[in-house]
This record gives sequence, C-alpha cells and structure tokens, in this order.
Amino acid sequence: MRFRGTFILLGVFVVLGGYVYFAEYRNSDEREQQEASKKKLFSTPLKEVTELSLVYPDHRISAVKKDDKRWEITEPQGIDSDSEQWEMLASSLSQIEKDGIVSGSSDPAQYGLDKPAVEVRVKTKDGHSVGILFGAENPKKSHNYAKLADTSEIFLSPVTWSKTFQKSLADLRNKKVLEFTAEDINSIRIEDGKNHIELQKSGMDWLLTKDIKADTGEVSGFLSALQSARAMNFAADGTSPASEGLTPPESRITLHDAKANADRVLSIGKSAETDKYYAKDESRPAIMIIEKEIPAKVRRPVVEWRDRTIVHLEPESIDEIEIVRGKEKIAVKKQGTDWKLADGRKAQSEKISNLLVTLEFERAIQIIDTGGSSSNGLDKPRLEATLRTSGKDVVGLKFGGATRNPDGSYLKVSTSPSVMTVAADFYEKFNLKADDLAETQPAPK
Repeated sequence: MRFRGTFILLGVFVVLGGYVYFAEYRNSDEREQQEASKKKLFSTPLKEVTELSLVYPDHRISAVKKDDKRWEITEPQGIDSDSEQWEMLASSLSQIEKDGIVSGSSDPAQYGLDKPAVEVRVKTKDGHSVGILFGAENPKKSHNYAKLADTSEIFLSPVTWSKTFQKSLADLRNKKVLEFTAEDINSIRIEDGKNHIELQKSGMDWLLTKDIKADTGEVSGFLSALQSARAMNFAADGTSPASEGLTPPESRITLHDAKANADRVLSIGKSAETDKYYAKDESRPAIMIIEKEIPAKVRRPVVEWRDRTIVHLEPESIDEIEIVRGKEKIAVKKQGTDWKLADGRKAQSEKISNLLVTLEFERAIQIIDTGGSSSNGLDKPRLEATLRTSGKDVVGLKFGGATRNPDGSYLKVSTSPSVMTVAADFYEKFNLKADDLAETQPAPK
C-alpha cells in the first residue's frame, strides 16, 4: 500500500510540474513575444511597399518597386539602383523598434525633429503612406528621438535604425561593374592595344583557338572576378567618356551571352588615380571608377590564358615508369600494391605516388613554340621518362637543356606539339637513380 501511495504522489508531482511549465514557462515565452511585438513600430510587416524615400535636410533619394525584386530610382533620375540594397531597407521597416515614450516637452525642435537626420517615407499597394522621422541622439547615444510624421508622440528608437536608413546615393545605386550571369557566357573577347584574346567555350572547356586549350580555371576565375566586381566610386556628373579614355577605350571586354543572344561590354579607360581606372558598362550611362584587379587581368599576355597543365593524367592507371639518362635506364613496375625495380628490389611506393601526383598538378612556366631544336637541347634530351599502362605508352617526357630567368628546363611532352619550360625542381624530381627509388634495407644486427 505504501508503494501505491508513493506512486500516486509521484503522479501528482508530474501533473503539477507539467502545469507549472505550461502555466509559467510557456506563458513567459508568450509574454516575452508579446512585449517584443509591442516594441515594433509597425504591427504588421510592410510586405506591400511600393515606394520608399529617404529625405535628408538638403536632398532626397526615392525609388519605386517595379516587380518582386527590381527597384528603380526615381529621384534623382537616370541612376540605376542596387535593388538588393533597396529591398533590405524595405524589409527593415517592420523591424524598427519603439523603446518607450518621451515625457515632457513635445516640441520637435528640442529633439532635433524639426530638421531630422533622415525621414523615411513609405507608400504601400493599398495607398497607405507613413513617414518616420529620426532626430537627435539621446544623451547616452544609445537611441534616437523619433516620431511618426502624422502624430505628435515622440519616442525613443535604437540608434541602429537611424543609421540603417542614413544611406548615400552611392550606397543605393548599382555598383556592379558588368551585369551578366557567368553560366550564360560562351565567348570572351579582350582587346587591349595590340593584345587581342578570343576565348570560346567548348563543352566544359575553353579554347583559345580550335587546337589550343585555355586554362579553364583561369577563365572561370576571370568571369567570377568580373561578375563580383563593384565600382568603388563614380565619376562626377557631366564627365565625358572621351575625356576619360572611354571613346575609344584603352581596353574592352566583350562577353557573349548565349542565353540572351547579346553582348555584355565593359570599356576601361584612363587611370583615374593610382591603381584606379575609369570604366563603363556600355548598356548604362554611368562612368565608374574601379580598382586595378580587372584591368590587370585584361593586360595579361595570351600565354597566361593557355592551359599550362603539363599532362592530363590518371595517376592510378600508371603501372610502369621508365627513366633513361644517357646509357643508364631505370624501370619500375607495379606488382599488386607494390612497386619493384628491374633488379627485384622493392621501390618506395610513396615516392612514386608523389612523383605521379606532381606530374598531374605541375604547371609549365611558359609555352614557347613547337618542335625540338639544338637551341633548347630537345634534339638530344638529357633525360627521358616514359609512363605506361599494361605495357602501352601513355605519355613520354623529354627534358632538354637548362633555361635561365628563371632557372628551369625545356620540356617536350608526347601528347602536345608545344615546347614548355618547367621549374628546375620538376626536372630534379625525375633525375633519379635506382638507389633513390629503392627501399632502404635495415642495417644488419
């Protein structure tokens, strides 16, 4: 019976505990939410905003919403907007907080509301209009005095909201250097004086000509940099494109948008100041000032756009390597998971794996011409390496004479008609003897 009584008491405590939780804690959460909701200046989110104006003592910036994501600046006219910035401002309206009513004088001038730092004016689809004035800061600098335009009540609002809406025209205008979507671009033309580069997309690759493969990573990086580039400033009103070297331009980038069947053109002009250049998206009137990154990429020589991969290789498929240096020949073959030298000694598998990985990821310093000659030593190579799979040659490497500035070696790869120059340490990785590859035998005890 005692056990039964204890069990009943336990059940009572559980029920009481549940009641306390729901009555106190849950209600507490709801009360906190209600209190937070009361602090919001607007009881419902202003999702239907169609017009937003920022009114300052000496000027005004206004924009209207044209569709779900696009805003158009109406004052001053003729300036493209940064729609994302305007959308952020519109969404911030429903978050403005009112932290208490100001008691005492209701004279707006006493609180800097006769000439507010900024007045935010809003219109919605239903024709409703509202204005919020942000005045001076309170003595603690934590809040601004504020009021609605159609009421006399003055309240406190955290300074973050006043600062949120104090934007310059430069903050709210379109600063994208060039408007395009990288995935839609299928050709690139770069003109910079005598430097003319044309790139054409072929499947997942980019080509400089039908036979010369471009470095896909370099091209993708260029498009990414151009797409994310933003103007750091704008030329003064009335600036002439001709006076800033934009007609004709010093450099021009033309991207063909396959989806829209249209060209996206960026002209780059003179240097506005050190490491800054005038630029213009030819579809827009604004003259921008951009940093040096894009002009520097445009002025690279064509060789830097080429694919400088030494060889495209699947390292795990290689099962034999032969190195010939003069009359000396070294051969290693894969047997199961091990590598063996021709004399039966076990080779260092990790060293061979590293060699193959190096070959896969190494890049040439230069691609200079085609064929071999006595001037580069490829007619009588100082070292040759052949990689095979199941007895079949996959790729052959011929190392010619040494280069200068920087130190390196001439290289001819069997899979390419071009001659390359490579770093000196790449040559040294293949300049091996059998003892360099053999596993070290433990010293006799």
